[in-house]
Amino acid sequence: MGTMNNKMNKGAALITVLIIVFIVMSIITNLTVKNYRIIRRLTNQKILEQCFSVLNLAVNFGRAGLATSASTSDIDTLNDIWAQPIPRTLIVNDIEMSGYLIDEQGKFNINDMVSNGQINMNVVAQFEQLLTYLNIPNVLALNIANYMASPKYVQGIATEYTSGSPAYTPSGRPLVDLSELQLVKGMQPDWVFKLSDYVTVVPQSIDGLINDQNESANVNTNPNINPPKGFGTVPVNINTAPAQVIAAKSGLPLTMAQRIATIRKNTPFKTQQDITNFLTSNGIIISQGGNGSNDIHLETLTTKSSYFMVHAMVDKGEYEFKWVAFLYRPNRSGQWPQILWQHPE
Repeated sequence: MGTMNNKMNKGAALITVLIIVFIVMSIITNLTVKNYRIIRRLTNQKILEQCFSVLNLAVNFGRAGLATSASTSDIDTLNDIWAQPIPRTLIVNDIEMSGYLIDEQGKFNINDMVSNGQINMNVVAQFEQLLTYLNIPNVLALNIANYMASPKYVQGIATEYTSGSPAYTPSGRPLVDLSELQLVKGMQPDWVFKLSDYVTVVPQSIDGLINDQNESANVNTNPNINPPKGFGTVPVNINTAPAQVIAAKSGLPLTMAQRIATIRKNTPFKTQQDITNFLTSNGIIISQGGNGSNDIHLETLTTKSSYFMVHAMVDKGEYEFKWVAFLYRPNRSGQWPQILWQHPE
């Protein structure tokens, strides 16, 4: 009997030990998992901090390039240093950076269609022409303008949005980002993607590029009066814009704009007089008032730019980060451009 009791005691003790071992192992495993999560979280945080530091470096690198380019040249072209993309480059450890700059004045500014809640039908007509060149329904031009216009100037437009499903209201203000175009009635995502190479949304609060700043201070707010074509709009850089944008904005024939896009590679335009000389030598008559035989408006064209977009990318192993920043360069003194806004892309 004593021997049997000893065996039972030893068995109970063994079970107790096994239970204790199991509990200890469970605690250790739980602590290990928690420690792993903490380590992983700290590692991710460190990676984020490193990558965002590099992204900030990329934006500042672009700002520096634009400042240097402006201080050494009076024009902006696709041959400039800022227009050359940065290939994937190892920065530190295994972090690689790449990026590129886009001249936003090489695009059609959608916000020009509406000023102080008033639709400028002349600019709408220009945008309609651009949409036609791009094989996109040109009725969208007025749809976009109505979406941005103040409700008190465009009666009944809001109802089209508030009665839909889902219901929402039109912005009633200038666009901030091209992605907002997807909210416009009739717009399709693939058209927004296509338009991204040809249109931009320059903030209207920046007045450095109004053609006539003195005149812009006296904008007529009467919704029944249309400003003249080109009034209060951001001019398009003839040295960087696609032919379709040049033609739509200025009224030039598309074939002439395509010729401009070809010759500017080796002979960029330096002044407005260069543009006039080229056009007159190619049969385009320009009158003193800016209008010609084809209703040409050279005041809509320029040879220099102030608005740019930085696209930066950072790769670290399995991680990839993209960043975009909208820059405003008010002068050519060598000062770094201002960052108007920036966010993940």
